[in-house]
Amino acid sequence: MKKKYFPVYTQVNRQPVAICEKLPAEVFEYPFFNDAVPLVRPMNSNRKELDLSAGHNFPKPDSLNLKGFIFHTSHCGSTLLANMLGASKKTRIISETEAINGLLLSAVFYNLEEKVLLEYLKTIISAYLKPLGEAEKVIFKLTSWNIFFIDLFQKAFPEIPWIFIDRKTEDVVQSLTKSGRGFVEWFYHPTTILQNYFLGEKKQSESIEKYLLEMVEAHKNCAVKAHSEKNLFLEYPSFLYEFENKILPHFGLEYSEKEVQAAAEIKKYDAKSFQKNLFNSN
Repeated sequence: MKKKYFPVYTQVNRQPVAICEKLPAEVFEYPFFNDAVPLVRPMNSNRKELDLSAGHNFPKPDSLNLKGFIFHTSHCGSTLLANMLGASKKTRIISETEAINGLLLSAVFYNLEEKVLLEYLKTIISAYLKPLGEAEKVIFKLTSWNIFFIDLFQKAFPEIPWIFIDRKTEDVVQSLTKSGRGFVEWFYHPTTILQNYFLGEKKQSESIEKYLLEMVEAHKNCAVKAHSEKNLFLEYPSFLYEFENKILPHFGLEYSEKEVQAAAEIKKYDAKSFQKNLFNSN
């Protein structure tokens, strides 16, 4: 089985270090990239550092085509959409990689210069565009809070289309409260650095519910402010029925009838499960 080096995570630091592992194309077939790495990692996995200063070489001549970014509010069907797009073997999905998250958290904790961030972000994105398997095109499904850095993505990739998936705020908060993961954990962090950065120092919340309400609304406000001809706003759950007529054209993708049918079939299953477990709305 052929393998190539892909970024697995970025160490949060004043001088971020991105670590790559040699992985098969199978790693992109799972709902979340970093959850998949241990499952497909070879027994004698080789690691190496990625030279983050190589951003000026983007894109490389043999790179796959970067077709778009998926931003979202969290718990809004974004993983399901990513799985549907991945129904075509020609589309590689990179879902919520810690390589990007680590870089952006480094920006939060160490106030990195925008020039440096742009270069590093281009380098990390480029490293996922290496040809391997049948993939010809690449879409990134980002972690929800990455929307706070939408300006950075737009400056780095001004010609690349993106979408933002919205959902009723109260429903997102209810779902986040049940999961207790993601930026829910920031509320219980020993310091308020993350809350201060994304909400402002004057918006310290007394309750987890109020904090989550403010965070979800802040996600949406960032997306609205960044509105441009390159973006498409979608609503959960109605966007699930706009796959063929809106989403594919927006990303410049053409799927065969068989691929569209395979994407529709994916809607029957739990999007976040490694196995094909039927979706239960309860």
